Amino acid sequence: MGGCSVSGTVVEPSQTPSAAPVAPPPWVPSQPITIPAPMSEADMMKARDKVLASDAAGFNVSDPPDVALIRWTTKLDWGSTMAQCLQDAGFNIVGAGFGISAPDGIGPSQLSAYDLAFYTCDAQYTVNPQYQRPLNAAQWGLTYDYDVEWMVPCVAAFGVTASQPPTRETFVAQGLQQGYVTWEPWSEGQAVYSNKPWAQQKAFMDTCPADPPSQYLWGM
Repeated sequence: MGGCSVSGTVVEPSQTPSAAPVAPPPWVPSQPITIPAPMSEADMMKARDKVLASDAAGFNVSDPPDVALIRWTTKLDWGSTMAQCLQDAGFNIVGAGFGISAPDGIGPSQLSAYDLAFYTCDAQYTVNPQYQRPLNAAQWGLTYDYDVEWMVPCVAAFGVTASQPPTRETFVAQGLQQGYVTWEPWSEGQAVYSNKPWAQQKAFMDTCPADPPSQYLWGM
């Protein structure tokens, strides 16, 4: 799940919407689930440490600074928050949902500075680890219902026809076994819109959030 990766079947838009796409009415699960117990603050900070260690390794920050957390973000506002932080650091970055993009690219002479700025911004505005935990069977089932009932018509509003879903049982079993699923209508839409101008990409990500509403999935 999530906004930075693309998986599943890529399809071409069945048609170009004639007007600004409109999301379906807000989704409410027909089968509410028991919400897992929340993480402790200590466990959240430990999870943050792992995220930052991964950032440092992935962005070649050999001597990462000690950066205080300003606030936790969600998968809905991480992209826009990171974009603003990186813009403040002097980089032309845009963001929405759980993704960011550099319209002008990052020049070779700027890479080291950008890598450090990304690390710093992600440390200041880390995604709340509560939302990054592995899903249980009930949560995978809720995700399936959201994708079938709400995401499929949402991507359809953007001219994308989602591929045929598996059965709910197959979807849940795959999620539990692999930690991810291969049928993701959001990713199918994102695969199409990732090649479009940023304004259209942002409209897609803002209108069709990849994950079910967090109050139903995580109770927060």
